[in-house]
Amino acid sequence: MCTGRGEGDVVREIRAVVSVVALWILPIGAGAATLNFQLQRVSTQPSSSEWHQDAHDAQRTGYVPVNPDTPWTYRWTWNGAGPTAGSTSGHFYHQISSYTPWEARPVAGNGLLYVPANQYGIYALTLSSGGVKWNFRPSGTPIFQSAPAYDPATDHLYAAAANGVLYKINCANGAEAGQYNAGNPIRKAVALIPGYAFVVTTTGHLHKVRTSDMTTAWAAPYAAGSPAQTMPAWSAGRRVIVFGTQDLFVHCVNDSDGSRKWRVKPTSRSPGYPYEFEGGWPVVAEQHGLVFVRMNQGIGLIFDPGDWPTTMSAIRAKLESAPQWKNLFALNLDTGQESFTPCVGPQGVEDFGPNPNLRVHSFPVIKVLPDGKEVAYQTFRAQIAGQDPRWDSHLGEMVLDSTTVPGYVAGDLRYIDFTSAFIHITDENCPITVAGDTLFFAHWAGTGIHRITDRSNTRGGSQSNKITTVQLAPILRASTCNDGNFSPNHYQASGGAQYDHGGSGCSGRWFGAPAWYQYYGVLDPPTPLRDAYSEGVLPRYTFVSGRYVITVGNGGDILVLQHSGTVP
Repeated sequence: MCTGRGEGDVVREIRAVVSVVALWILPIGAGAATLNFQLQRVSTQPSSSEWHQDAHDAQRTGYVPVNPDTPWTYRWTWNGAGPTAGSTSGHFYHQISSYTPWEARPVAGNGLLYVPANQYGIYALTLSSGGVKWNFRPSGTPIFQSAPAYDPATDHLYAAAANGVLYKINCANGAEAGQYNAGNPIRKAVALIPGYAFVVTTTGHLHKVRTSDMTTAWAAPYAAGSPAQTMPAWSAGRRVIVFGTQDLFVHCVNDSDGSRKWRVKPTSRSPGYPYEFEGGWPVVAEQHGLVFVRMNQGIGLIFDPGDWPTTMSAIRAKLESAPQWKNLFALNLDTGQESFTPCVGPQGVEDFGPNPNLRVHSFPVIKVLPDGKEVAYQTFRAQIAGQDPRWDSHLGEMVLDSTTVPGYVAGDLRYIDFTSAFIHITDENCPITVAGDTLFFAHWAGTGIHRITDRSNTRGGSQSNKITTVQLAPILRASTCNDGNFSPNHYQASGGAQYDHGGSGCSGRWFGAPAWYQYYGVLDPPTPLRDAYSEGVLPRYTFVSGRYVITVGNGGDILVLQHSGTVP
C-alpha cells in the first residue's frame, strides 16, 4: 500500500469496490423493484478525494466529493510567474498545439502533482510546497502529450508517451518500474482500473495492460480501424471501455477479452474537420447505463441554425428536427443507441490555427446527489434577451430520467446562476469540473467559480428563476490591472482584469474583486507570440484534489491554492 493514506481512504476504497461488486452480482432479469433499490442505495460514483486520472476517474466524471470551503490560501506556482509575478522568468515551456496537444493535464495522488511536460518528461511536484520531488525522463527523450494515471493501491504512476510506450513509474523515487510497448504513438490519457491500464493509439488500437507485470491482457488489441480521437472511458457496471475515432464511430469494447460490444456512428455528419471528437472524452453515467460523447461542429455553429429557444421542449424539438446539429449524444451502454436527446446546442472554444475556428472543449460532469440521484452538469444554449447567438450559453444541471425532478424528462437542463468568466459567450466554451457543490469553469482568461446554494425542485426552470449560487473569487491567468500593489499571495483585493489585445491594463476582461492571479502586469505565455488569445486549444483546466485547488493555465503554468474544507 502507498504511504500517506489514512483509514478513511481505505474505507472509501472498500465501499467503492463493494458498490461495484453489488452491481455485478445482480442476477440478469432481477425484479425492477430490486434493481431500482440497488441503484438508488448503491452508487458506483468514484469516491476518491484525489484527482487520480484525467477527469478524475476512469469513468471521466469530472467530479470530486470535496467541498473546497473558503478561505483559500495561496501555496505556489510552477512554470509560471517569476518571484514578483511581474515577469515570465519562471516559465520554461509552452503547451500549445505546435508543441503539445491540449490534453497534457496533470493528475494528483499521495501528496504529489504529476505533470506531463512535453520532452521534459514527467514532473512530480510536492503539493504542499511546489518543490520538485523527481523528474522522470527515460532514454530517447519521449514526448509526454497526455495525462498519466495514478494508482493509490500501489503508489505507481502510469504515463503514456508519443513513442508508443506506457511507462510504470515508482512514485516514491521516480524510478521506472516497467513498460509496455503499444507499437504506435499514444497521445491520449491513460484509463486505470484496479490491476489494469487501458491506452489507445493514433492507429485506433485499444490495449489492455496488466499493471503487475506490464504485459498484454488480451490476445490482441482491439482494432477500431480509424485513429483514436478520444481517451478511453470505462464503465464499472457494464465492464466495457468506450472511445471515439476519426471516422465518427463510437466503440464499446468488452474488457474481458477485447471483443466488440457495439460500434455506432451517432451523427449524420461526414468525418473530417470540423466534424470530429478530437480532444474530448467519453463520460460514463453508471447508474443510468449511459455514456456521453460530444462532437465538434465548427465555426458555423455560432449563428447557424439561428437563435436557440429558452425552454427545454423547444430546444429538444429544434435538435430533433435538424439532427445534423446534435453534438452531445447520450448513448445506451448496452446497445449504443441514443437513450434521449440532451437539450444542448453546439458550442466551442475559438481556435486560431491557420484560420479562426472552433473546437469542442466542454463535456458533462457526473455527480450523485446526497439522495442517491445521478445528474450531469453541462453548458447549453438558450437565447438571452437582447443578445445575438454568440452570447447565449448557460451552465445547467441535466436530469437523466423523469424521476429526478418533477416535471423534467431525461435530457432537460435546469438553469444555474453562473455569471463569472464570461460563460455566456458561446465561442469561449471551456472545460468544467465540480467539487462537492462548487462549480469551476476554466475560461481562457480565468476560472469562474460558483457554489450552489439552492437547487430545490422549484428552481432552474427559467432564466429568471435559476438554481442559486454564490460566486467565489475567480482565478485569473494574468491580472493586467496593475495598481502597483503586487501581493506575494497572488491575490488582488481590488479586482483584476485579463489582458485584451485591443486595449491595455484595466481595459481588458474585468473579473471584479477580489481575484487570484498567476501573472501580474504582464501577459501570460504563449499569448505574446501573436498578442492574442486562443493560440490553439490549450490545457486550461481547474480541479480540486484533496486539500488543494489546482489551476492549469494557457501555457501549462500551474497555480495551487489550499482550501479550508474537510477532506472526507
